[in-house]
Amino acid sequence: MVIHTYGHGRTYEMEALLKLFRPAEKFAFSTEPNPPAEGEYFSAVLLSSEDTVRLICGVRLGTESRSGEKQLPAGIPNNILDREISGLLYPMLCALTGLRPQWGMLTGIRPVNLLRKFTERTGSLAQAMDDFRNIWHVTEEKTQLAADILAVQQPILDAAPKNGVGIYMSVPFCPTRCKYCSFVSNSVAQMGKLIPEYYKCIAQEIDLVGRIAADFGLTADSIYIGGGTPTSIDLYQPLDWLERNFAVGQPLREYTVEAGRPDTITRENLRVMRQFGVTRISVNPQSFQDEVLKAAGRPHTAQDAVDKFLLAREIGFDNINMDFIAGLPADTVQGFRESIDRAAALGPESITVHCLSLKKAADFYQSLAMPDAEAVSEMVDYAYRTLTAAGYRPYYLYRQKNMAANLENVGYAKPGFESAYNVMMMDDSQTILGIGAGASTKVLGGKRGIERLTECKYPYDYLARFDELMEEKERQLRILLGGGSAEENDA
Repeated sequence: MVIHTYGHGRTYEMEALLKLFRPAEKFAFSTEPNPPAEGEYFSAVLLSSEDTVRLICGVRLGTESRSGEKQLPAGIPNNILDREISGLLYPMLCALTGLRPQWGMLTGIRPVNLLRKFTERTGSLAQAMDDFRNIWHVTEEKTQLAADILAVQQPILDAAPKNGVGIYMSVPFCPTRCKYCSFVSNSVAQMGKLIPEYYKCIAQEIDLVGRIAADFGLTADSIYIGGGTPTSIDLYQPLDWLERNFAVGQPLREYTVEAGRPDTITRENLRVMRQFGVTRISVNPQSFQDEVLKAAGRPHTAQDAVDKFLLAREIGFDNINMDFIAGLPADTVQGFRESIDRAAALGPESITVHCLSLKKAADFYQSLAMPDAEAVSEMVDYAYRTLTAAGYRPYYLYRQKNMAANLENVGYAKPGFESAYNVMMMDDSQTILGIGAGASTKVLGGKRGIERLTECKYPYDYLARFDELMEEKERQLRILLGGGSAEENDA
């Protein structure tokens, strides 16, 4: 299919909209004055005059086509133009495909954040919800879900200390790579020789970030260690370095380690995490069906996950999360229901339900068709009904590209056990200082509201260029924390 544009450059936004209906398709692009004479196309043409612009949109799928146009003011901002293009094209796609995405024509990853902004802009949650339903075509169920999450998040946002920041440390190593994984992670068998040098570098980066935070009067509100699988390496030294720089003499709202893979969890590493004050861990089954785990490349059984959960309880952890994925190959609606029922019976403090996302970096991308949308929708609906009935509340939500049924990932938690880091990070409401390969730093402020700094994605690049990376990171971070902008960084 051809994505055709003329008179503007909003190709990315058009592609994101089209992927709601054709998620696994590859597209060609055309900037000719007219749409293709043959074949399928998705077109938006902007013809400018002195005072107005004429927006002409059209879609052809198979032998059927739709078209429409609208007069717009000259100099229309890009964000408004995106909405106008989507507003014309979305109903055409619905009519031609018979599909009605539950999140309407929203393509961003943070719909709850968007609802919050609409509420602040209009001064009314009810008006913002009406906009979700009537302008963006979001279903009543998803609109209400976003509003419910907004209500749960507000006290967490209000409790954030004024000078608080989140600390994220990346451990980009796993014992093996799961087939659905798109994260930058490297198997210990392949990259184990890099780990000693990685320890040395993150020790220096922790010290650097700690000194910069202290210079600007910032304190750690939360610490989150993710990956990869952090428990695939010995965490004693990293936890010690983090404590010395960020966690001594100050209360943390949250200290999380994504223990994740049950095959990496031991009595010894659980005791080390307890020793250094870790308050929250993840023990992630992804499924309680052994055949599903095998198909996903998870080298553990459902019982292994249960055993490691119970071990963590024995060691003293009273805030444990479990992750599950709707839409994994070999899973069924009944199998997923059984997994959710078993999780609810175990009673972890939080349960996160993901929808399978087929990313290019994942093994499944080339070998797996998009899961059945109806089945995945049924799985997600069952999780919502079961977990809310068991006393869990949805508290954060995000979406990804190429996601099964164009749905969402939702974190559920028992009241009082919501992850403050997840809420603050997903809402872009707090500066996050990243440490390690693949980590991202987000600084609130500047002309764009938030500025981002990223590390090298791969450990070997991070290690090879470490000195120059840290020199540049310190320069940029001090500018941004001092109220500067990305333009100054580039100067």
